[in-house]
Order: sequence, then C-alpha cells, then structure tokens
Amino acid sequence: SQAESYYTNHCLILSMMINTATMFLLPLLLLLFPSASSFGTTQQKKCVVKVCHNKDCCKKGGGDNLFRTFRDLVPSDDNNQLTIESTGCLSQCGKGPNVCVVKNGSDEKMYYDIKDALDASAVLDVATPEADLPIELLVAASNIHQAEHTASPAKKEELMTSVVTDLSKNSNPALMNSYAMFHALTIRADARLDTNNIDGAIEDARLASKIFPSEGNVWRILASAEEQRGSFDGAIVALGELARADPSFATKAKKEIERLSS
Repeated sequence: SQAESYYTNHCLILSMMINTATMFLLPLLLLLFPSASSFGTTQQKKCVVKVCHNKDCCKKGGGDNLFRTFRDLVPSDDNNQLTIESTGCLSQCGKGPNVCVVKNGSDEKMYYDIKDALDASAVLDVATPEADLPIELLVAASNIHQAEHTASPAKKEELMTSVVTDLSKNSNPALMNSYAMFHALTIRADARLDTNNIDGAIEDARLASKIFPSEGNVWRILASAEEQRGSFDGAIVALGELARADPSFATKAKKEIERLSS
C-alpha cells in the first residue's frame, strides 16, 4: 500500500542519515574526547612484573630489594605501561628469587634466580623488548644495588653521587624524575645523615620527596635531619607527611609530633 511504501522509504532515509552522521561525527568525537574510546572497557597494563616477597625468596636477595631494583629500571615516562608489584609465594621456592611477568592481563611467564640489576634488566629485555629501557638506569640500578650492600656511609655517598650526576646529564625528565633518581637521593640523604652532613641530607631528602612524595621513607629521613638541625617545626611537617604517605606509621608519627611539640 501507499502507507507501507511511505513508511519503508522513510525508514531507509532515516537509516542513511544516522549512518552518515555516525561516519562523520564519531571520528570527530573521538578526536575531541579520546578517553571516550575506552568508555565501558577496562584498560590493561601492558606488562606487570610481580616480585615474590615470600620469606624464602627474601632470604636469597629477593623481596623489597629486588622490588626496588626493578623499579629503578623503569623511566618516569613509560605511561604506566610497565608496572612493578609485590606478590606472595609463586610456588617455586627452590628456584628463587622468583619473578612472574604478566602481559596483556593473562599471558604469564616465570623467571627464576633473579638476584641483581643485571638479572632484572635481562627479564625486562626478554619480557618487554619494545620498552627500550635506558642504559643509564641499568648503571644506576647496579650502583644502587652495590650501595645497599655497602656498610660505609662514605662509600654509599660516593656511589649515589655518581648516580645523581649521571641521571642529571642532559636534563632528561624521564631520568631526573625516575624512581632511580629518587632512590639514589634517599640513600645519599641517609648516608649524609650518618656522617653528620645535616644540610646535605635535608637537601637530598627534599629533592627526593618532590619526585615521589608517596614514599614514606624519605619523610622519615627528612624528619630526623630537621630535628638534628634543631628545626622542630620542619620535623613535625615531615612526620605529618610520613603519616599520610604510610598510614602504618601514623601512630608512631603522632607520638613523635607530640614529643617535638612539648
């Protein structure tokens, strides 16, 4: 009938209009609002490195030390494509320290007997060859690992000064704002505190806190240095930041603040 024909033609015209609008408007919307392309989807990390913190792996050099070594190797501009996490037992205790690399959310591969910066770098090179991690960070991570196993504060300061100097060359933000730079400044601040170089310790701790303010250890060092210099107000501020960065220290920080305020 004429009515049915009119209805059919109307639907066809409407469909063509919608398709045309979608064809031209959707690219424009995605250009203006790029985040809309991920609406309703879960963004996966490109690669997650899980470092075992089981006591057996920790005894062999894994745990926190190895966790920080992996973080030392990652530049600050990788846009969270490479994430380092701690994890529980990976069920291969006799082969530890162990690391599990997860790519695209599900592709897992185990790596065993990972003990130092060279081992960690080799894991990342194999697992994420596209990452192209800077050689400066490997050198930094190796020196940091050496400093953490050195008893002499003077030697620690010497090693960390070389790291800070190397990472500051060419003013590369990816290196200057890296975890390795933060780590080196924190170790040097602690070493300077041990040798009574209070001003140097405060300077390093303040620089480190600007890079990673969420790391509690740097605030602990800064609070101690400020107190030794006689700046109780500065120590109280640092303790407040410590409590915010690491809630597990909140009670202790509160007691220290009360002591300094009395």
